[in-house]
Amino acid sequence: MKKRFGLFLSLFFILAVSSWGKPRGEVTILYTNDVHTYIANTVKDKDGNKVPGLSYGSIAALRDDLKAQGKQVALIDAGDHVQGTAYGAMDNGASIVKFMNAAKYDLATLGNHEFDYGAKRVFEIIKEAKYPYVACNFVTADTNKPVTEAYKVLKFGKTKVAFVGIMTPETYTKSTPAYFMDEARTKFIYKIAAGDNGQELYDTVQKAINAAAKKADYVVAVGHLGDDPSSAPWTSIDVISHTYGLDAFIDGHSHSTVPHKIVKDAKGKDVVLSQTGCYFAAIGKMTLSDKEVSSELVTSYDRVDESVTALVKDWAAAVDKKLNEEIAVSDVPLYINDPANPKSRLIRKQETNLGDLVADAAYYYFNEVEQLKCDMAIGNGGGIRVDLPAGSYSYNSAKKVQPFGNVMCLVELSGQDVLDALEFGARKVGSGENGGFLHVAGIKYTIDTSVPDTIKTSTEGLWTAGPSSYRVTDVQVYNKEKAAYEPLDLKKTYTMGGLNYTLRNMGDGFAMLANTKLVKDYVGEDYLMTSSYVKSFKKGADGKPHISTANSPLSAYKNYLIDYENPNGAGRITIK
Repeated sequence: MKKRFGLFLSLFFILAVSSWGKPRGEVTILYTNDVHTYIANTVKDKDGNKVPGLSYGSIAALRDDLKAQGKQVALIDAGDHVQGTAYGAMDNGASIVKFMNAAKYDLATLGNHEFDYGAKRVFEIIKEAKYPYVACNFVTADTNKPVTEAYKVLKFGKTKVAFVGIMTPETYTKSTPAYFMDEARTKFIYKIAAGDNGQELYDTVQKAINAAAKKADYVVAVGHLGDDPSSAPWTSIDVISHTYGLDAFIDGHSHSTVPHKIVKDAKGKDVVLSQTGCYFAAIGKMTLSDKEVSSELVTSYDRVDESVTALVKDWAAAVDKKLNEEIAVSDVPLYINDPANPKSRLIRKQETNLGDLVADAAYYYFNEVEQLKCDMAIGNGGGIRVDLPAGSYSYNSAKKVQPFGNVMCLVELSGQDVLDALEFGARKVGSGENGGFLHVAGIKYTIDTSVPDTIKTSTEGLWTAGPSSYRVTDVQVYNKEKAAYEPLDLKKTYTMGGLNYTLRNMGDGFAMLANTKLVKDYVGEDYLMTSSYVKSFKKGADGKPHISTANSPLSAYKNYLIDYENPNGAGRITIK
């Protein structure tokens, strides 16, 4: 009896080891995030020559080479891939999806900028893709059911990997809130599970992890959350530390370069976090194995998949031909970053000369081209994307600065609405960046950073109530007839030009502007309006318009603040 019992225990032990401790196998995951349609990058080689950078052809070749070595390989994307440059905007991301299909992506999640072409276009993109999109917290507002699959289990040899998709709740304001609403814009029909303290997001992700873990050997989050503290409590680090069961987290959104970072989960287990940066600067390479989970960034690769590369080159050539026509010459460099520290993005926290130019373009267009009364114009810092060196200025230059394809409109609003909008845009000045920081034309104002931000917002980040005291003071509006700036009258009705995104669709959370009276909508794309403005500058001896303060048609406005030679702008926004 004892011998039989001992034999039973031995057999039980063998079975237990084989079922509970079986090797899970090794899988390599290649990943991208925040490519933003930068499909034709160039980098400098060791001799200083420009050579092609990483691309969809590179990542396809890397995947095939790893497979040739006998490795099991997955290829995924963590969002923001269909929008960013003219290569995406020219066909609303259709060609980018074709490139990802050709490169044989296995899976992707939705970034906030996937929504920039409208909610209808998001669902078209999902259908066009041969790979699945996953997002556990993108749900219907009434039933809380995932709009896409919450997770997807993919098999690589004998190994199963579950990928849990997670969208940033900031999509509400960093895309366009109206896209998530019914036609009357009275209620949300879709929502992104979030919670003011993040708990709704954590619970939603945990539910998906639990379900996925029952079906897979590894569970990997594919999130578009980022690690920027300003996104708390919805960062990738927040989610990891408030959940358990993940082996790794592949991230996007904050454009951070994170080769390999260990974050403790809610039960103290190590979870590997990684993010590639942005704009195809790197390809992520993660290895899942029983021994360890590791990740690294690949910043160059010598081989490309020729068929994928040919597709990209043909499309890039077609777009470049349309956009590379020179329309002006800039006599001055135009900045979004600090000239002394290019890594410091000024455009989201203070005035710059390029911010002034973009706002002036709207102000000029409505007043001089449309011949409509436009008292002021605004441009959000998050929509102005790159520095421009002095020299040739083309449609492509304008499109790089304003890549999102937003259209312009003119609205009527009260002086109180103007003050509230400026206050909302200035709420983070002195403490951090804000994509909703407002650059202005026809206005000047002061921001007092000693006054704390007491604005109230909704869970979705929309303005709900004004502050107890205003940081923004001394707002003055330019009067063209009197050629002088006059104090803002809170009870007066003004006209304001700007992006439909901000003035009509609550982009960046500007809900106080949602009910403004429309004067004219869908005037044209923002970059075309800016192009129209620079084409109106006085021509030089070469017969081309030259961008400078003296050559601007607005220089004819007496006492109007304009100074494109100064990287910090004309002094329209004073910060103290």
